This record gives sequence, C-alpha cells and structure tokens, in this order.
Amino acid sequence: MKDTLASDLVAMWQSELTAMAADREVREGWATLLALWAQSASTAASLLAHDSARGSPGAPQPARAAPAAAAPQPGLAEVEQLNRRVAELEQRLAELLARDGGRATAP
Repeated sequence: MKDTLASDLVAMWQSELTAMAADREVREGWATLLALWAQSASTAASLLAHDSARGSPGAPQPARAAPAAAAPQPGLAEVEQLNRRVAELEQRLAELLARDGGRATAP
C-alpha cells in the first residue's frame, strides 16, 4: 500500500510540474520571481561585501548606531514583592476554596 501511495504521489507531482512547465503564465511568474530573488541577493551581497577593515576596497561605510541596551533585570526587591503578591493570592484562593467546600463553580 505504501509503495502505491508513494508512486501515485510522485506521478501526481510529475504531472503537475509538467503542466506548470507548459503554462506560459506560470513560467513568466517564476522568471519574475527568480529575477527578484537574484536582484535581492545581489543587493545583499553588495551591502555585505564592503569590509570596514583598513585597506579594504570600496567606499567606507557610515558609522552604525550603537546596539540597544539590554533590558533591565528585575531587582531583588521587585522579585520579593512579586513573591509576596503570589503568596497573598494563594492564601486568598485557599480561603475561597475552603469557604466553598472545595467545589469549583462556573463564573
């Protein structure tokens, strides 16, 4: 069964690719897409080709902006405040569950 399924899939794709190759609009679309990819790759390569090291060919590159600063890490006081708040919420939830007898009710 697997062999027939795989061969059917291959045959289907072969017929689809043959039909696409025969379709003029599909060929033109692929040619346009490939030209756009080639242009993008050429532009990217030209941007990456210029090395800022001394003696490298090409025009000097403009100075880049400084990288963004790392996000501040929470301080110990903020972590302790969050821990206290979580403990308060856990206590409140325990009280609500105890008052309700442990039954969950739909809102």
